[in-house]
Amino acid sequence: MKRNTQLAPLLICLGPLILFLPGLLQGGSLYWGTPMLQFVPWRELAFDILRSGHIPFWNPYSGMGTPLLANYQTAVFYPPHWLFFFLPIDWGQGLLVAGHLIFTAFGMQKLVRALGGSQLAQIISALAFSLSGYLIARAGFLSINAAAAWLPWIMYAAERLIAAWSRREGSRRAAVLLLGCLLGMQWLAGHAQTAWYTLLFLGVWVLWRGSAFSSWPRFKAAVAGLALAGLTGFALSAIQLLPTLQYLLNSSRSASLNEAYALTYSFWPWRLTGLIVPDLFGNPARNGYWGYANYYEDALYIGILPFLLAIHAVRRGWIRSSENCSMIRFLVVVIAAVFLLALGRNTPVFPFLFRHVPTFNLFQAPTRWNLLLVFSLSLLAGFGVDLWAQPEGRSLYWTRLGTAGAGIIGGAAFLGGMLLGDVDQSFIRAFALAGLWMLASGILSLSKREAPVKAWTVAAGLLVLLDLVYAGSGLNPVIPSGVYHGRTRLSEQVSDGHRLYMDAALEYRLKYETLFRFDTFEAELPAQQYRETGLPNMNMLDRMPSVNNFDPLEPDRYETWMAVLEAQTGAVEADLLGLMDAGWRAVEDGSSSSVRYIPLADAARVRVVPTAVSVENGDEALVMLQEEGFDPDALVYIENHAGGALPAGSGGSAVLSPEINPNQICISAETGEGGWLVLSDTFYPGWEAYLDDEPVEIYPANYLFRAIWVPEGPHQVEFRYESDLFWVGCGLSLLAAAAVGLGSVWRRD
Repeated sequence: MKRNTQLAPLLICLGPLILFLPGLLQGGSLYWGTPMLQFVPWRELAFDILRSGHIPFWNPYSGMGTPLLANYQTAVFYPPHWLFFFLPIDWGQGLLVAGHLIFTAFGMQKLVRALGGSQLAQIISALAFSLSGYLIARAGFLSINAAAAWLPWIMYAAERLIAAWSRREGSRRAAVLLLGCLLGMQWLAGHAQTAWYTLLFLGVWVLWRGSAFSSWPRFKAAVAGLALAGLTGFALSAIQLLPTLQYLLNSSRSASLNEAYALTYSFWPWRLTGLIVPDLFGNPARNGYWGYANYYEDALYIGILPFLLAIHAVRRGWIRSSENCSMIRFLVVVIAAVFLLALGRNTPVFPFLFRHVPTFNLFQAPTRWNLLLVFSLSLLAGFGVDLWAQPEGRSLYWTRLGTAGAGIIGGAAFLGGMLLGDVDQSFIRAFALAGLWMLASGILSLSKREAPVKAWTVAAGLLVLLDLVYAGSGLNPVIPSGVYHGRTRLSEQVSDGHRLYMDAALEYRLKYETLFRFDTFEAELPAQQYRETGLPNMNMLDRMPSVNNFDPLEPDRYETWMAVLEAQTGAVEADLLGLMDAGWRAVEDGSSSSVRYIPLADAARVRVVPTAVSVENGDEALVMLQEEGFDPDALVYIENHAGGALPAGSGGSAVLSPEINPNQICISAETGEGGWLVLSDTFYPGWEAYLDDEPVEIYPANYLFRAIWVPEGPHQVEFRYESDLFWVGCGLSLLAAAAVGLGSVWRRD
């Protein structure tokens, strides 16, 4: 077998390279959906700020200002992202996607090897997971791609932990440090939902594996080792987690997601057929998708042969005794449990948990529980390989019959496509392909021998590779990277610096019905015109400020404000838009599928107001702002928590200085008898104000914004933003990194 040592690495690297390398070599960049709407704009801005010598605490271009570094999915401190100091981010994202898929395949290979799997078992499990529909169809969801890649490695480290305490194999300290480092990397990768599901699975895995210990003290020590690894991972990633925690506590998610919104992407039961016929309801890359919601959220496919092997493992390991029967039964229970959760609103179970059990109400899309289903099925496929025997007797009979049946299914589907014109082509193609892959699997099984030759092993690996590469082809379209660069005509039109505004209905139509449709990747506009729409967060690529924000984590008052704004019309809406510094409004262009922007009057980001009215809380201010006749240039509602009378003045003028540091805003103000300087940027903890270099109090103003009192005369005002929790997290992460380094080299005498 030594001559075959390079077979597994070669096969498990080929899939991602085939799927992504051609586009990368042509200079293409991922764009469909979240890469263009979120990840590339966020990360372009963050690393541009870092290159300028500043820490990317704040994003001044979205939502009237919002945290940037604390935005978890920006993942500034995730080590692979440091390549963006040297690589173009739009092109480099595709490189990292392929790299993470290869990386997770190697992790799966090591895990299966640690569990005693053969070389072919390692290959099949690695291919099934790394090229699964779950990972390939949503590869453009870059934070999921990065976070999910660490799952097999974390479970491999868990096996190392178990071995260190149960069989005294290897250093216990090394096992804890390895698991802690891997957890820290996943938590820095930027997808909390994937990280949380992994952590739950890890805990259940260790408890179950540890329950077989013959010694109770060893079991308790192993659980303590797991807890210590978790603390190590938290400390290593604290530089990101602590600012994000602060952001979370100031967002609507600090309480709970809206239930209807959270359960939107519940697994559609009919897509369970996707384990055999992944494109039964179409495919957005080929003949169009016409099933529920979108294609990628419910994608499960792991390949025909791996799925059949997983079924074989369950049959042999559950019903009959086998070497790994305990592990197989555990994985079957996991699959049943997570699938029940993935069904979401389709059963009463998840809604009950959502309402009554903490953490179930924090994440959208229950269907993402299927990550653990796909992972478990891929492991079962590896076990199935090692239970795969040369067919004899009745087994030979049924294998021959099944192979013949598969050929008949494929042939019938092919003929049906020619003769039955009224049958949807997605049905024809799906059944024809399923028949083809099952036929090939049957032939492979019939040719199996007790001591398979290298050619047979290669054939088995290539069959799975070809099956999954075909299934994943086209699911991650690219565009020329130049689309992300250069200035747009829109940026020249709106160069006065006022913010863009797009109402929610238009944003939805443009996003999901024109540019990023779920049924097809072919949009009604060429990709070169996408940025001309000013959709959030594409505006960030041109450094155009926008009222809108497209982010799963937003300040809670911002979300409330935007909901109130959407309900307004006429003069009240105009006053609120002016207060928000919305100087340009998107309207539908009747001559095309795009939009155009019209100017709005009275937009101002900063103003000096003569009169302030004290209110007890933000809700009171929000009600008063919606009254007819409110004039943002004459009056400001101040939340005066300290009580006492508020000063009044005569107003004045204020001029913003050009922004060099996004964490700093400089204003030249002048008043006759004093006035309230109102800055229409989001009020958020961490902002401090200085009047002529002396600190002054910032008041929450007009529900969402900031205000300070400016006395008579000319003054220089400066707002500075800094996250104290960032520095706490930075210190904690540095100490943890030093401790891990010392722990990894320290040896006992």
